[in-house]
Amino acid sequence: MKVHLKTFGCTANHADSRRILGVVGGLGHTICSEAEADAVIVNTCTVTGRTEQKVLGEIHRLIGIGMDVIVAGCIPAAQPEELADLDLCGTVTPRSFDRIGHLLPDHAGRGRERCSTDPVVPVGAVVAPVEIATGCVGNCSYCIVKKARGELVSRPTAEIFEEVCELVKRGVWEIQLTSQDTACYGWDIGSSLPGLLSELSGIAGDFRIRVGMMNPATARKILDELIEAYRCDKVYKFLHLPIQSGSDQVLIDMKRGHSAEEYRMISDKFTDNFPLGVVSTDFIVGYPTETDTDFLRTLELFRELQPFKVNITRYSKRPHTEASSLRDLPEWVKKERSRRLTEEHRRIAREILHRYIGGVCEVAVTTTGRDHTSIARDDNYRYIVIKEKLALGSRHKVKIRDAKSTYLIGERVSRTV
Repeated sequence: MKVHLKTFGCTANHADSRRILGVVGGLGHTICSEAEADAVIVNTCTVTGRTEQKVLGEIHRLIGIGMDVIVAGCIPAAQPEELADLDLCGTVTPRSFDRIGHLLPDHAGRGRERCSTDPVVPVGAVVAPVEIATGCVGNCSYCIVKKARGELVSRPTAEIFEEVCELVKRGVWEIQLTSQDTACYGWDIGSSLPGLLSELSGIAGDFRIRVGMMNPATARKILDELIEAYRCDKVYKFLHLPIQSGSDQVLIDMKRGHSAEEYRMISDKFTDNFPLGVVSTDFIVGYPTETDTDFLRTLELFRELQPFKVNITRYSKRPHTEASSLRDLPEWVKKERSRRLTEEHRRIAREILHRYIGGVCEVAVTTTGRDHTSIARDDNYRYIVIKEKLALGSRHKVKIRDAKSTYLIGERVSRTV
């Protein structure tokens, strides 16, 4: 049977899709484009209302053209009621992907007792997400992901080690460690993120590790050990640490478990140890209890921290969450606050990026860009566009010639590998 897979959402979802491909391929089915497919698996995301509507719209479109559809991921886990009246082959949650084998007509795999659950890497890919855990130890008031993913369940270190070894052997350059909160990895099995990084850094080969999102409330408990683990050359000096608000009262209302000052301490310690490192953060504007004064505190903290990369999201009421019972702010208020924060981010980003013009750095090509360009990353995970079509995984020395609002433009000086 020919099967197409569509993935929405975060890096963790893309890691899940690698597992889904392993299940489908292990049954003997063929992965193909939508135009060739007999069935489509949609791996869903529901983190915001806008994302949910986009995903549901795609599911309705596929059903409307007569496609056999299996819906996987966060919507079946957190909002099964949204799928109850749809004509689907079935649904699976992030913890039941192996059931896909029972939902697909197993023409090619008939007679097999088991299907493979080994994650698949597309041929030629040099970037691969690796899920290290699912679920978290937090209970944020606005977050539906907790309902979708549940409590923390960490993978054994040895299992992750084996997977990364295999990926490196296949030529993968960038290993993206992902979960809902990487900082709490191992708390349920007597391990830790710094310990995992130490183990993975010992794997032979030339590759890099990108550590995914971590929450300040958990990161601060392992901070000293984490800084030491980051010193390894194989770990990108990149910290994704969402703060969500600069107001302590809003952080309390959100049940984030940390203060603005605690966030500041973590960010400062990281940049003190890695002056060229990149700190990425997230802000939610327009939370129901956010006042004008609260938003100004967010703006002030933003200007103080000057984060290199920022994700700004307007608050979206999610079902089955504590915050969903609160009275929402007017949409125009959320839009205006989002606009102001976005403008400030663009100003700060331009200033930061222009500082690098004229500098030289070593990069690895990770993605093919548009119009015969290549996307590369340096060891601080900065996004660099090279106006040449270069081999994925190749390493080069580049000189930064220009800067845009969100990325740098480099010119190749020489090839290193």
